[in-house]
Amino acid sequence: MKTMITVALLAAPLLLGACGKKDDPTNTAAPSGFTPPETRAPTPIAGQAQTTPITAYVGKYPHDAVSGVDFFDRTDVATGLVHAVGDAKLREMIRGRTGPETPIFTLGNRVAAWGCEQHNCGDHNWAVLVDPKGGKTEVCYHDAATMGTRSDWYDGAAPARRDAACPSQG
Repeated sequence: MKTMITVALLAAPLLLGACGKKDDPTNTAAPSGFTPPETRAPTPIAGQAQTTPITAYVGKYPHDAVSGVDFFDRTDVATGLVHAVGDAKLREMIRGRTGPETPIFTLGNRVAAWGCEQHNCGDHNWAVLVDPKGGKTEVCYHDAATMGTRSDWYDGAAPARRDAACPSQG
């Protein structure tokens, strides 16, 4: 009996030391100093250059495919969005399919897509404006909770806050 108690007392620290540890090999901590890779603009594969003009999207919704490609997946639009907006979360929200959107429209000489947060369109919306000739992209983002009646405009530099709402057609 004494031997059994002695073995139990000696084994207890070993057993308790393993408490709370996970055996899941996929649950690993990121190495210290890890820096995620830089987001890069898309580059078309040789022979896969965009041939459909961006104006072909006018009147269609941003996620309607034209020649198999939706508006935000076009190389010129995706590249312009990466260059204009440095915030990856904002880019993903703009590209996402979570809220209402209107058909793509023209605004002066630019092609524009507009979207918003579902059930909160007046206070949380955005617009992407692309110059069809040069591909220059400008993005407007409006969040009334943090900006009041103003909106942030992105064009590759720090956003500029303007007294105007994001343009839409509706």
